[in-house]
Amino acid sequence: MPHTGPILEGRGDSDYERYIRVPELLELQKDVAKLSHPEERLFQITHQTAELWLHHVDYEIDRVVGFIGEDKVDDASSLLHRCRLIIDLLREQIIILETMAPVDYHVIRTTSLGRGSGQESPGFKKLLDSGKRIWPPFEALLGRREVTVLQMERDPRERPELFRLIQSMLDYDEAFLKWRYTHMRLAFRVIGSKVLSLKGVPAAQLESGTREPFFPKLWETISELTAEFKPSY
Repeated sequence: MPHTGPILEGRGDSDYERYIRVPELLELQKDVAKLSHPEERLFQITHQTAELWLHHVDYEIDRVVGFIGEDKVDDASSLLHRCRLIIDLLREQIIILETMAPVDYHVIRTTSLGRGSGQESPGFKKLLDSGKRIWPPFEALLGRREVTVLQMERDPRERPELFRLIQSMLDYDEAFLKWRYTHMRLAFRVIGSKVLSLKGVPAAQLESGTREPFFPKLWETISELTAEFKPSY
Protein backbone atom coordinates (compact mmCIF):
# COMPACT_ATOMS: atom_id res chain seq x y z
CA MET A 1 0.00 0.00 0.00
CA PRO A 2 1.39 3.45 -0.91
CA HIS A 3 2.07 5.82 1.95
CA THR A 4 -0.76 8.36 2.12
CA GLY A 5 0.00 10.21 5.34
CA PRO A 6 1.44 13.72 5.49
CA ILE A 7 5.17 14.26 4.86
CA LEU A 8 5.39 18.01 5.49
CA GLU A 9 6.25 19.40 8.90
CA GLY A 10 3.53 21.15 10.84
CA ARG A 11 0.11 20.58 12.32
CA GLY A 12 -2.77 18.80 10.60
CA ASP A 13 -3.74 15.33 9.42
CA SER A 14 -2.86 15.99 5.77
CA ASP A 15 -0.20 17.81 3.79
CA TYR A 16 -2.91 20.16 2.54
CA GLU A 17 -3.65 21.28 6.09
CA ARG A 18 0.04 21.59 6.90
CA TYR A 19 0.92 23.55 3.76
CA ILE A 20 -2.05 25.94 4.05
CA ARG A 21 -1.58 25.99 7.85
CA VAL A 22 -5.29 25.42 8.36
CA PRO A 23 -5.11 24.87 12.15
CA GLU A 24 -3.27 28.17 12.63
CA LEU A 25 -5.70 30.02 10.35
CA LEU A 26 -8.75 28.76 12.19
CA GLU A 27 -7.25 29.79 15.51
CA LEU A 28 -7.17 33.43 14.37
CA GLN A 29 -10.90 33.86 14.93
CA LYS A 30 -12.43 34.44 18.33
CA ASP A 31 -13.68 31.39 20.15
CA VAL A 32 -17.43 31.10 19.71
CA ALA A 33 -17.96 31.44 23.45
CA LYS A 34 -16.16 34.82 23.41
CA LEU A 35 -18.06 36.42 20.52
CA SER A 36 -19.81 39.63 21.50
CA HIS A 37 -22.52 38.78 18.96
CA PRO A 38 -23.06 35.80 16.60
CA GLU A 39 -22.45 38.16 13.64
CA GLU A 40 -18.96 38.99 14.87
CA ARG A 41 -17.52 35.88 13.22
CA LEU A 42 -18.61 37.15 9.80
CA PHE A 43 -17.19 40.61 10.51
CA GLN A 44 -13.82 39.28 11.66
CA ILE A 45 -13.33 36.74 8.86
CA THR A 46 -14.29 39.28 6.20
CA HIS A 47 -11.59 41.66 7.37
CA GLN A 48 -8.98 38.97 7.96
CA THR A 49 -9.32 37.65 4.42
CA ALA A 50 -9.24 41.22 3.09
CA GLU A 51 -5.88 41.79 4.80
CA LEU A 52 -4.49 38.65 3.16
CA TRP A 53 -5.60 39.77 -0.30
CA LEU A 54 -4.35 43.34 0.23
CA HIS A 55 -1.00 41.96 1.36
CA HIS A 56 -0.82 39.95 -1.84
CA VAL A 57 -1.73 42.90 -4.07
CA ASP A 58 1.07 44.87 -2.40
CA TYR A 59 3.43 42.03 -3.33
CA GLU A 60 2.21 42.03 -6.93
CA ILE A 61 2.57 45.81 -7.24
CA ASP A 62 6.27 45.43 -6.40
CA ARG A 63 6.52 42.87 -9.20
CA VAL A 64 4.71 45.22 -11.59
CA VAL A 65 7.23 47.97 -10.83
CA GLY A 66 10.08 45.57 -11.49
CA PHE A 67 8.63 44.37 -14.80
CA ILE A 68 8.07 47.94 -16.03
CA GLY A 69 11.66 48.78 -15.17
CA GLU A 70 12.82 45.73 -17.15
CA ASP A 71 10.66 46.64 -20.18
CA LYS A 72 8.56 43.50 -19.62
CA VAL A 73 5.39 45.36 -20.47
CA ASP A 74 3.13 42.35 -21.11
CA ASP A 75 4.09 40.81 -17.75
CA ALA A 76 3.32 44.09 -15.97
CA SER A 77 -0.06 44.35 -17.70
CA SER A 78 -0.96 40.77 -16.76
CA LEU A 79 -0.14 41.32 -13.09
CA LEU A 80 -2.11 44.57 -12.98
CA HIS A 81 -5.06 42.66 -14.42
CA ARG A 82 -4.64 40.13 -11.60
CA CYS A 83 -4.57 42.95 -9.04
CA ARG A 84 -7.72 44.40 -10.55
CA LEU A 85 -9.49 41.03 -10.20
CA ILE A 86 -8.44 40.77 -6.55
CA ILE A 87 -9.75 44.26 -5.80
CA ASP A 88 -13.00 43.34 -7.57
CA LEU A 89 -13.20 40.27 -5.34
CA LEU A 90 -12.73 42.45 -2.25
CA ARG A 91 -15.53 44.72 -3.44
CA GLU A 92 -17.91 41.77 -3.83
CA GLN A 93 -16.79 40.30 -0.51
CA ILE A 94 -17.45 43.41 1.55
CA ILE A 95 -21.04 43.56 0.31
CA ILE A 96 -21.70 40.42 2.38
CA LEU A 97 -21.52 42.63 5.48
CA GLU A 98 -24.67 44.37 4.30
CA THR A 99 -26.53 41.23 5.37
CA MET A 100 -25.88 42.29 8.99
CA ALA A 101 -28.55 44.34 10.70
CA PRO A 102 -27.12 47.69 11.82
CA VAL A 103 -28.24 47.07 15.40
CA ASP A 104 -26.22 43.82 15.47
CA TYR A 105 -23.12 45.61 14.19
CA HIS A 106 -23.42 48.23 16.93
CA VAL A 107 -23.07 45.50 19.55
CA ILE A 108 -19.76 44.48 17.94
CA ARG A 109 -18.68 48.08 17.44
CA THR A 110 -19.22 49.12 21.04
CA THR A 111 -17.89 46.00 22.76
CA SER A 112 -15.10 44.51 20.62
CA LEU A 113 -13.45 47.01 18.25
CA GLY A 114 -11.84 49.34 20.75
CA ARG A 115 -10.81 52.39 18.70
CA GLY A 116 -10.27 50.31 15.57
CA SER A 117 -11.08 51.74 12.15
CA GLY A 118 -10.88 50.35 8.63
CA GLN A 119 -8.74 53.38 7.76
CA GLU A 120 -6.03 51.78 9.94
CA SER A 121 -5.83 48.68 7.74
CA PRO A 122 -2.11 48.14 7.02
CA GLY A 123 -2.93 46.50 3.69
CA PHE A 124 -5.11 49.42 2.63
CA LYS A 125 -2.52 52.01 3.69
CA LYS A 126 0.23 50.25 1.75
CA LEU A 127 -1.81 50.30 -1.44
CA LEU A 128 -2.57 54.00 -1.15
CA ASP A 129 0.90 54.67 -2.57
CA SER A 130 0.45 52.31 -5.55
CA GLY A 131 0.36 55.24 -7.94
CA LYS A 132 3.56 56.75 -6.55
CA ARG A 133 5.32 53.41 -6.91
CA ILE A 134 4.16 52.68 -10.46
CA TRP A 135 4.17 56.11 -12.09
CA PRO A 136 7.93 56.96 -12.05
CA PRO A 137 9.03 53.71 -13.75
CA PHE A 138 6.09 54.07 -16.15
CA GLU A 139 7.22 57.58 -17.12
CA ALA A 140 10.75 56.29 -17.55
CA LEU A 141 9.41 53.54 -19.82
CA LEU A 142 7.63 56.10 -22.00
CA GLY A 143 10.85 58.08 -22.16
CA ARG A 144 12.79 55.06 -23.36
CA ARG A 145 10.13 54.39 -25.97
CA GLU A 146 10.01 58.10 -26.91
CA VAL A 147 6.25 58.34 -26.71
CA THR A 148 3.69 60.23 -24.61
CA VAL A 149 0.42 59.03 -23.13
CA LEU A 150 -1.46 61.41 -25.43
CA GLN A 151 0.26 59.93 -28.48
CA MET A 152 -0.71 56.47 -27.25
CA GLU A 153 -4.32 57.54 -26.90
CA ARG A 154 -4.30 59.08 -30.39
CA ASP A 155 -3.05 55.87 -31.99
CA PRO A 156 -3.46 52.90 -29.63
CA ARG A 157 -2.74 50.34 -32.35
CA GLU A 158 0.71 51.69 -33.17
CA ARG A 159 2.09 50.34 -29.87
CA PRO A 160 -0.54 47.84 -28.64
CA GLU A 161 1.72 46.50 -25.89
CA LEU A 162 2.06 49.93 -24.28
CA PHE A 163 -1.61 50.75 -24.77
CA ARG A 164 -2.57 47.54 -22.99
CA LEU A 165 -0.41 48.62 -20.04
CA ILE A 166 -2.20 51.97 -19.92
CA GLN A 167 -5.56 50.21 -20.00
CA SER A 168 -4.45 47.86 -17.23
CA MET A 169 -3.39 50.81 -15.09
CA LEU A 170 -6.77 52.47 -15.62
CA ASP A 171 -8.56 49.19 -14.86
CA TYR A 172 -6.69 48.80 -11.57
CA ASP A 173 -7.26 52.44 -10.70
CA GLU A 174 -10.98 52.22 -11.42
CA ALA A 175 -11.38 48.98 -9.48
CA PHE A 176 -9.75 50.52 -6.41
CA LEU A 177 -12.01 53.59 -6.59
CA LYS A 178 -15.09 51.36 -6.92
CA TRP A 179 -13.97 49.34 -3.90
CA ARG A 180 -13.56 52.54 -1.85
CA TYR A 181 -16.98 53.72 -2.98
CA THR A 182 -18.56 50.38 -2.00
CA HIS A 183 -16.90 50.59 1.41
CA MET A 184 -18.29 54.10 1.85
CA ARG A 185 -21.81 52.97 0.96
CA LEU A 186 -21.47 50.05 3.39
CA ALA A 187 -20.53 52.46 6.18
CA PHE A 188 -23.51 54.65 5.35
CA ARG A 189 -25.82 51.64 5.33
CA VAL A 190 -24.59 50.25 8.64
CA ILE A 191 -23.77 53.33 10.75
CA GLY A 192 -25.14 56.22 8.66
CA SER A 193 -23.41 59.17 7.00
CA LYS A 194 -23.56 61.61 9.93
CA VAL A 195 -21.80 59.48 12.51
CA LEU A 196 -18.18 59.75 13.68
CA SER A 197 -15.97 56.73 13.25
CA LEU A 198 -14.26 55.20 16.26
CA LYS A 199 -11.36 57.53 15.38
CA GLY A 200 -13.63 60.56 15.53
CA VAL A 201 -13.69 61.02 11.73
CA PRO A 202 -17.07 61.73 10.05
CA ALA A 203 -18.21 58.75 7.98
CA ALA A 204 -19.00 61.16 5.14
CA GLN A 205 -15.27 61.92 4.86
CA LEU A 206 -14.85 58.54 3.18
CA GLU A 207 -16.34 60.13 0.06
CA SER A 208 -13.20 62.16 -0.67
CA GLY A 209 -11.22 58.96 -1.17
CA THR A 210 -13.57 57.85 -3.93
CA ARG A 211 -12.36 60.81 -6.02
CA GLU A 212 -8.61 60.28 -5.68
CA PRO A 213 -7.29 58.16 -8.58
CA PHE A 214 -3.80 56.66 -8.57
CA PHE A 215 -3.02 57.93 -12.06
CA PRO A 216 -4.71 61.34 -12.54
CA LYS A 217 -2.55 62.13 -15.57
CA LEU A 218 -3.99 59.15 -17.45
CA TRP A 219 -7.53 60.37 -16.83
CA GLU A 220 -6.58 63.94 -17.76
CA THR A 221 -5.11 62.72 -21.04
CA ILE A 222 -8.43 61.19 -22.04
CA SER A 223 -10.01 64.62 -21.54
CA GLU A 224 -7.25 66.16 -23.66
CA LEU A 225 -7.97 63.67 -26.43
CA THR A 226 -11.67 64.49 -26.32
CA ALA A 227 -10.90 68.21 -26.50
CA GLU A 228 -8.91 67.66 -29.71
CA PHE A 229 -12.05 66.44 -31.45
CA LYS A 230 -13.83 69.70 -30.59
CA PRO A 231 -17.35 68.26 -30.50
CA SER A 232 -20.22 70.67 -31.01
CA TYR A 233 -23.52 70.26 -29.20
